[in-house]
Amino acid sequence: MAPTTRIIFGKGSAISTEVGIFHKAATSIDTCMTHTRPSLAISLKSIKGAFLAAKRRGIKLRYITEINHHNFEDCKELLGIVHELRHLDGVKTNFMISDREYLAPLIQEKSEAIASEHIYSDMAQIVEHGQCIFDTLWSKSIPAEERIKQLINGEVAPETKIVDSDDEIMKHIIHLSEVSSGLSVVSNQGGMQLTYNSFLELCKKVLEKQKRGEGDGIRWIMRIEKDSINLVKKFLKLGVKIRHVKNLAPINFAVSKHGLIATVEEMTGGGMIQNLLTSNEGSYIKHFTSMFEQLWKEGVDARYRIKDIEEKVGIAEIEIIRNPIDSIARGWDMVRSARKEINVLFSSSNALKRQIAMGALPLLRNASEKQKVRIRMLLPSSDKSDQLIEETKSNVPNIDIRTISSSPETRISILITDNKQCLILELKDDKQNTSYDAVGLATYSISPTIISSYLAVFESFWRQAELFEKMKEVEILEKDFINIAAHELRNPIQPIIGFSELLYSKIENQEHRRLLEEVILNARRLEKLARIMLDVTRIENNSLILTKETVETGKVVRDIIDSYNRKLGEKNAANKSKNLEPLMIIQNGVNDVEATLDKVRITQVICNILDNAVSFSHEGKIRVVLKKEKRKGQNFLLIRVKDTGPGIDPEILSKLFTKFASKSDMGTGLGLFISKGIVEAHGGKIWAENNPNRGATFSFALPI
Repeated sequence: MAPTTRIIFGKGSAISTEVGIFHKAATSIDTCMTHTRPSLAISLKSIKGAFLAAKRRGIKLRYITEINHHNFEDCKELLGIVHELRHLDGVKTNFMISDREYLAPLIQEKSEAIASEHIYSDMAQIVEHGQCIFDTLWSKSIPAEERIKQLINGEVAPETKIVDSDDEIMKHIIHLSEVSSGLSVVSNQGGMQLTYNSFLELCKKVLEKQKRGEGDGIRWIMRIEKDSINLVKKFLKLGVKIRHVKNLAPINFAVSKHGLIATVEEMTGGGMIQNLLTSNEGSYIKHFTSMFEQLWKEGVDARYRIKDIEEKVGIAEIEIIRNPIDSIARGWDMVRSARKEINVLFSSSNALKRQIAMGALPLLRNASEKQKVRIRMLLPSSDKSDQLIEETKSNVPNIDIRTISSSPETRISILITDNKQCLILELKDDKQNTSYDAVGLATYSISPTIISSYLAVFESFWRQAELFEKMKEVEILEKDFINIAAHELRNPIQPIIGFSELLYSKIENQEHRRLLEEVILNARRLEKLARIMLDVTRIENNSLILTKETVETGKVVRDIIDSYNRKLGEKNAANKSKNLEPLMIIQNGVNDVEATLDKVRITQVICNILDNAVSFSHEGKIRVVLKKEKRKGQNFLLIRVKDTGPGIDPEILSKLFTKFASKSDMGTGLGLFISKGIVEAHGGKIWAENNPNRGATFSFALPI
């Protein structure tokens, strides 16, 4: 049956449905009820029997309710029926949930009677939602045994008050220590001294509970200085966990899940305090527990703090700045206060752009001209970086800017001033228009160790940028040299070929002819190499010129195929080999496709691919496919060459169309790089892949 959600009418139907849920449950049943319901679970035989039957079948039973003086006897009996019973203050709702069904009163009855209308569902979404609510309530509840003990000991009434008599203060301190399985303490040195003088045995009892596996022990937060080291060591030896926090609010407190004690007294010299705030109200306990956990997270382990003090090491004081407005303001203040040097590394070009929009350039110009500060800036290279550098230098003439290779891992900006202050800003969202929206957490430090570490990172990038600039200069010189060399090679090659061919026609001696053939062959190889060098230079400089015309691509491809077939026929006849069958063209229903392209250049691409196919295929057929197809609303001419060779080596497959990507001793390794440049200059795309069985397929698509 399809999942349903429906209303159950009548108390009898509600009980039957509840019993049915117990019967059909596969793994677990969770129940959340107000303080009036445990008596029904005990007194109604059908419900009690359903609980016990489910428990015998191994179904895990959990139950949440509010345990008070009126129902705690029923709850003690309920403890023997379910696997786990927990108490939660102020439960106002009734519902039960199994691994597949949900049941709850539609209208909550104030009396102990069963409601006459219930809502039932076996829809997965509702069951999951109910389970989520139960798990949340479960995490906030406490074991029933603990609650019952509190009721018996009279510890339940919520109360917040200030006590000022010595007896009352002692009573509340002792009570919190005795009932707590774990304590979280924040105090100054005087608070720890008072504990050592008057309440050390209480601390030991809490720590003994931890050793027996019955509690969490004691965690203590304080500011540790030289004069408090010996006292801290005594508590560490006992097993107390201690952390150092530099800036503490002027309040001392101890909190557990059972209660809170606090004072704002200075507590100097370990003397007894004069007044104490005590509370067992949940809101106070929750607030102070949250305060403690935040301080604990930011604290430094006491052992490391003591070691730094004893070894007189500069303490790495770090301030976490969570508000982007404050972190940006801190950075600008650092620039204003700089007197010698400013080093800044931006996480992205956009980061600099956002700071320029906020008015950072006048601030830097003032630092450079009036404060006589040396400014160095590192910027990841991008299509915007040149423009931003020009704008920055026009406003801050003395600034020294270098670019580094852009990386997706660059997620921080670094600002270091006078080697005394350091600010690290996290890049949260580089697409935002303002720094306040783009920046996340920031850390500020005056620690010499941290500053020197980040300065070393900056210097490393600075040297890398310097090498990068030199490499670019070398690359430009290299390209210029290749371009000049290619042009200069072409000038003597043409007369060598021309005169050699003229001389060849006039020589009858076969030996002399053979020698001259070698000269012509190598001259033509040199001519081809010069042409390749020029093509590579033009592609890298984006200066490849296309001479486009409207051509019938089918005829162009057929002419190329016929030419290759003739050569293969001659080769096979010479070698008396017929392993490699003639090339075939398959047009897939397209006779001729008219396209506007550079006929010579596209012929060059096809020939480059066919040269490779013929070189590596020693048997079978090489197929050339020509067809027209539509991609994203645009017509494309697709040319595909499928060979029967060994396929593409996986080691070079990913870099196949880059320069010198070849494992063969033949050729220059530039043919596919040039082919890619020609195809992309036409607005097309070229790719290659290995065939499932053997061989490889090279394809390129041109827009028409």
